[in-house]
Amino acid sequence: MSPQESPDTADGTEAKDDDSAARGPGGTGDQVDGADGDQFDPGDMHQLRSDLDNDVGRFDGAGSMTFQRRVRAESIVGGDQFILNMAQRPARRASWYRLTDAELTEMEQVYVRPSCAQDAEDALRRHHVLVLRGPRHSGLRFLATAVAVTLAPPDGQCRLLHPGTDPDALVAQDVAAGCAYVLETGPGRSDRPLSGFTLSKLSQILTDRGAFLVLTVDDASPAPTDTAAWSVSVDERPDGARLLRSHLRHRLPMARRSHEETLLGHEEVTEWLATRPTPTEIAQTARELARTADGSVTVAECMAQVAVRIKQDAADLLKNQELPRELALSVAFFGGFPYATVTRLENRLADVVHEAMAHDGARPRPFLNVTRRERLEAVRAVTATGTVYTRYGSSPAEVVDFSARGLAPALIDAMWLDYDGFELLRWLSELVHDPDAAVRRRAAVCVGRLSLLSFVEIAEEVLQPWSLSTDQRDRVAAAIALSVAVRDPAVAGHALGLVESWGAASNRYRRMTAALAWGLAVSPVQPVVGIQGLGQLLDTKDAGVAWSTRVGLSAAFTSGLSSLVLEAMGTWLDGADDPARGQLLAAFLRVCRLRGADGRPDAVNWPTVLWLFGRSGATVQGRPGDLGGAAGVDDDVVDLWRSALAHRATAREALDVLESWIRQADRNGECREALLDLIDELIVDAGDFRRLDHHLKRLAHGRPTPSYTAQLALDELDALR
Repeated sequence: MSPQESPDTADGTEAKDDDSAARGPGGTGDQVDGADGDQFDPGDMHQLRSDLDNDVGRFDGAGSMTFQRRVRAESIVGGDQFILNMAQRPARRASWYRLTDAELTEMEQVYVRPSCAQDAEDALRRHHVLVLRGPRHSGLRFLATAVAVTLAPPDGQCRLLHPGTDPDALVAQDVAAGCAYVLETGPGRSDRPLSGFTLSKLSQILTDRGAFLVLTVDDASPAPTDTAAWSVSVDERPDGARLLRSHLRHRLPMARRSHEETLLGHEEVTEWLATRPTPTEIAQTARELARTADGSVTVAECMAQVAVRIKQDAADLLKNQELPRELALSVAFFGGFPYATVTRLENRLADVVHEAMAHDGARPRPFLNVTRRERLEAVRAVTATGTVYTRYGSSPAEVVDFSARGLAPALIDAMWLDYDGFELLRWLSELVHDPDAAVRRRAAVCVGRLSLLSFVEIAEEVLQPWSLSTDQRDRVAAAIALSVAVRDPAVAGHALGLVESWGAASNRYRRMTAALAWGLAVSPVQPVVGIQGLGQLLDTKDAGVAWSTRVGLSAAFTSGLSSLVLEAMGTWLDGADDPARGQLLAAFLRVCRLRGADGRPDAVNWPTVLWLFGRSGATVQGRPGDLGGAAGVDDDVVDLWRSALAHRATAREALDVLESWIRQADRNGECREALLDLIDELIVDAGDFRRLDHHLKRLAHGRPTPSYTAQLALDELDALR
């Protein structure tokens, strides 16, 4: 975690404390030691907003989970959507099965060529043996078959070897000349892992016979280093629209082929594709949509059937008494997290359930009686190589999630509606105090997701107690939970009413929670309402409320409302008296520490406020002001800066921020011209001149690193004398 802010310095500025990462906004020192500030450092606000949007987006609807930054897309095609008539064959069949012409035609029509296909074909041509390695349920078998068919001679055959065939047992007599073979291997498929010796022997046999062999290997299988020459990794997902089009082209009658574009352009289908469903879900949905060709069913009915199937799968999972339900719920709520984290949370949920049932003694924990792979397969979960982000940077990790994205929200709905949710709420309430900030944030989002099912109950049992808590983590969790509720039209009015009641309350903790909720939850959805709510909390002498209001304004600023927030601050400044004026200027200086304007690549090295000033004033060479609606930003920025430099409570911090901008201009000259223009605008009277002249001389002549930008500013000041 990054160093966080505390509002309790004597001079009104915000102190930094690396070790008390979120003791933050109590104002009276009543925070829990070790509480974390949920990345409320100005430098982390953009990251907080991005991560929060990702967590909230997970529960927007069935099939909505996207790994985005946390997990790299892990599959090519679903494991079972390309039927190839395999499901109708007896479980025990011959040692190999020849693909029919109809199956080859189907495969060619639905195949979406991934980027790794060329590497796979090159490796197979070179060695006559290829090992495709990837996650389970990622369509390895189909990709392997497609590659094998591509390289098979025109008069040859493509044969699927019986899963579990030992590669070591293959001899020359078993290999037909001119054939391409596909073999599923890995855990549960064969007794021995592949080795370089086995592959080398097979390569020689196959080359002599003019045949090819493609083996699929599960990511969970060991990967000996001596097999690297024959291996290709499968680590990407095809475009959903392209994959759906290929399925529809195969399944629609020839006379109705033009109907595929109508289906792809349908509003419900487009929205569903935006949730990034798995390839398996795409194939199943294509079967449903193909039924619309004869007009017997509508697209809406087909999409409803898709949702019904997901809900039924979730209900079946919960009804299975042999299922590790705690693991299923942990994956539903915390999918995309590292496997170790999900397991830890699963054990805590099991402890909560065990304690609620008043059992004596310790809860038995499964250890050696069942493997990890078997437990994950039981709940239809898979692991993948992902990336976890910490204060030290990114780190690779093994993450876990459902193989079907829509299963998570469906499972949550089924659990809440059909079972007692008291233990679930207790578990999530405990997790908002977890040492991991990502777990705390996701737990709060999960509470918000449950509030869509029963807002009154969640508000009374969870949100109201959190808003009264002396622990900042509870208040932050309440604000984050409401960020889910305000997005749903059915409960948005109730959520806004709850925040308004907190803002009007006399209790300082309720007002602190309201400030966080206006900025984190309401502003991204209803900008004017959220910013107005924050403005009403500025006139306070309570340090905790003031700190929370500054955080709320920073959160609104980073949610794409930077120009609107600056315009509101400029408007409030005209009629503000102390203490509101001092709090407003402190909030302005806080947003001045933010960098990177709403993720714009051309502003990554700029302080956001300075970038907006430069763009609105058309001071950047070759970049006329094009922000649209930001034409008055330069006037607001100048007025706020002059007031911050002149105000007794913020003058020192304003000079510190100005110095940080000057140092940034020394390191990166892109923003120097805009900064010099701003300094010129700040000088109106003799007091402004004396204050800036002294400060700039100190920087320009300082040792050991005199500032070139400060010297340029001094030269311009001398010209104004």
